[in-house]
Amino acid sequence: MSEPTHTGQLGIAEAMEKLLAGITPKTDAEMRDYNFQERILPQLRMFGFEKRYCQDGLCDTKDERGALQKRVLAKLTNVLLGRGAIVALVGPRGTGKTYIASQYVIDALWAQMDTAVAHWYHYTKLTTIVARLKAFYGDFGTTQMEQLENYRDFLTKKLRLLIIDELHEVADDSKHKDRILADLLDARYAANMDTLLISNQTQKEFSETTNPSIISRLNEHGGIITCAWKSFRESKP
Repeated sequence: MSEPTHTGQLGIAEAMEKLLAGITPKTDAEMRDYNFQERILPQLRMFGFEKRYCQDGLCDTKDERGALQKRVLAKLTNVLLGRGAIVALVGPRGTGKTYIASQYVIDALWAQMDTAVAHWYHYTKLTTIVARLKAFYGDFGTTQMEQLENYRDFLTKKLRLLIIDELHEVADDSKHKDRILADLLDARYAANMDTLLISNQTQKEFSETTNPSIISRLNEHGGIITCAWKSFRESKP
């Protein structure tokens, strides 16, 4: 019997070499875009960010407003260190406060992408939290108390950073707003979990319409950052 040949295997190897030789390696920019689309974008959507906030380099605008955004982003990076900090971004509509918040999370995901770290983040609006939890804090009964308690535990114990947007949208006379927000902030501070609040109010308006105990906690363990540059919804800076 003749010895078996390896012609088939050699042919496959040669074909693979030719195939690989014809593949152009990805540039650094292409590789970054690939990693963002495949590894970071799905996490952003899972964390609650809307599509418009799921873009890499959100603060890389070409005018001075981008530089101002990056200054705020740097402040957040220096304050939100997993020690129970509470920070509020306030200022007019269209200045990119939520974009800054999403870029903070994007940067954090880049930093942990090739590590064993798996922090969780969550973006939501105060109207959503109040609507879901008011029965938990209210004077009326509910058949969903266990689900509501699980939701509160998720907000207070599971998240490296909780971002609560549109504080200005909840009516000032809401009897649940202050109670819910104060409880969440206290619980997150005790658990060394950071919180970022976002409002379209001025700092004065925000301070006047927010519970004094919350303002005190903000001043003690974080701060209020005003984003007062011209809106990005206008064509020029």
